[in-house]
Amino acid sequence: MAKENLKKKTISSMLWSACQRFGVLILSFISNLVLARYLTPEDFGAIGMLTIFISLSETFIDSGLGSALIQKKDTTEIDYSTVFWTNLIISIFLYVVLFLFAPLIARFYNMELLTSLLRVKAIVLIIQGFRLIQTTRLQKSLNFKKISLVYLSASLISTIAAIIASILGLGVWALVIKTLLDTSIRTIVFWIIGKWKPLFKFSFKSFKELFSYGGVMLCTSLVISIYSNVQTLIIGKAFSATDLGYYTQAKKLETIPTNAVEQIVNQVTFPVFSRIKDDVEKLKNSLKKIVICISYITFPMMIFFIVAATPIFEFLFTSKWNQSIPYFRYLCLVGMMVSVNTMNTNIIKASGRKKMYFNLQVIKRLIGIVILIISVFFGMAGLLTARVIIEYVFFAINTHATKKIINYSTWEEVKDFLPNYLLSFISGIITYFAFKYVSLPNLALIILEFIVYVVIYLGVSSLLKFKGFTYIFDILKNNLFNRGKNGAE
Repeated sequence: MAKENLKKKTISSMLWSACQRFGVLILSFISNLVLARYLTPEDFGAIGMLTIFISLSETFIDSGLGSALIQKKDTTEIDYSTVFWTNLIISIFLYVVLFLFAPLIARFYNMELLTSLLRVKAIVLIIQGFRLIQTTRLQKSLNFKKISLVYLSASLISTIAAIIASILGLGVWALVIKTLLDTSIRTIVFWIIGKWKPLFKFSFKSFKELFSYGGVMLCTSLVISIYSNVQTLIIGKAFSATDLGYYTQAKKLETIPTNAVEQIVNQVTFPVFSRIKDDVEKLKNSLKKIVICISYITFPMMIFFIVAATPIFEFLFTSKWNQSIPYFRYLCLVGMMVSVNTMNTNIIKASGRKKMYFNLQVIKRLIGIVILIISVFFGMAGLLTARVIIEYVFFAINTHATKKIINYSTWEEVKDFLPNYLLSFISGIITYFAFKYVSLPNLALIILEFIVYVVIYLGVSSLLKFKGFTYIFDILKNNLFNRGKNGAE
């Protein structure tokens, strides 16, 4: 019964998390679609230059203690309160640091506007310091329905506000308003529905216990954050704000499928894997099925975006942003492996092997940073090619570690997703050449390419009985059937 209940909770959490991520990203996409017509590449580049400083600060605020609370089985009120006060103090301290160093950061990029932008945008850090525990408690209980509804509501309101601000001519400040309003609404609503209040207590014993796990997560997250944002730092400094703006626009569009699936996988699989971490065989079977299902969805999405990149950009953003198209195609190749890598690292995190997790993340990111720095000498194309290579290197390293934990080798995992990988490329090649010399309006071309691609992909995978098709079809059938049956009763 307990096993069946966990299975139902996992599926429900996946579905609600999917609604949240895709909903939020679609709203963000709509906002970006409108803002791209009112703002310039330089505006997006200016915000992109601040990303590394905000991201690193957000990593410090969590301190890895949120993951420690989720991973710990017998969490107490003292634990939650200790982490809450820790997060809040760190967030205030980091805001003061960024406020004071904002002029130096602006001079580094030779853009004076960044001083005021950073000082206002960084207020989001203090707001997040109040919210993190409320979110963590809901994640730990797999209550993704409430999380999803709050995120969607906040995104809708902040998206409308940003669009209005851009129309009124506020320029780059529309992006700042969106971020602050979104985070503020989430925080307020989570406090209302969370029904949790911190105790005015701080336990050094609790902090030490949680930080023994969370501290490793913090160091790991810092390395990951530096690596993730070093590209924008390099582009903003070595190239220009305009180049960074084109890259940012390509990244935002690629983020819709990639981050949506990654966040669903990350939010749900980590707590689920943590619950079954003592059963090696169950862990392996769970990972195998999720790898097959996620790759069945993610791979074709990314290849289709590559095939239809030109009409998509011209239809959505006008030819003004065409320089983003090659950046976008490279990033889609990177995005194919992101969720697969996330699942493997969550196995390591959930198993509690913090030293292994930390060492792997540090080694991977150091290798990645070195490759990226070298790639700068080959221009933007070299930088983006390096990103593709790095993601596959990460996969090899991650699966080498996974084999030690659950005996799931690199080759075994490759064999599980290889059919989806090959069929995605074959479907893409056929679709590309079928419409290469066809002259149609962009929207009509996108729709026709999509229909042809989906028919080929689903048709072949159904005919050959791909595991991904079978698993997902069974999940949807069972959930729809059970929902209809329960409604009838």
